[in-house]
Amino acid sequence: MKNFIKNRKGFTLVELVVVIAILGILAGIAIPRFMSATETARGAKTVADLRTLESAAVMYYAKTGVVPTKDNLENGNATLGTTALVASWPVPASGKAIIKNNANKELTWDIKTTEYTIDADGRPTINEKTIDDLLQATTGGDL
Repeated sequence: MKNFIKNRKGFTLVELVVVIAILGILAGIAIPRFMSATETARGAKTVADLRTLESAAVMYYAKTGVVPTKDNLENGNATLGTTALVASWPVPASGKAIIKNNANKELTWDIKTTEYTIDADGRPTINEKTIDDLLQATTGGDL
């Protein structure tokens, strides 16, 4: 009988419960952090798209002296020849987006629009908000 007890291998039930509890605590901490990663990426994409379009609009205006439109930036025109300043027009990713404003505060926006536009001043916008409007905002909302 004594020999039988010495050869037993494995974990006790208490050890298994402790390991499962530790894994549950770690998952409870990690999962919420990963859930907001998609929203943060969506916000970063929106800001990057607007900055890219803003740069293209400034370059277009500097070269031509004409306020740009979406067609001018995307497809080129007679003044610029066949060279477009934007290879393809970006499409906003719909859903919740987290954007850090200039005060480094995270604001949640709900992106519902399906395209970026150019306003009358030649500035790219998303739901009539320019990059400056988004980065200076104090509250989130719908886009």
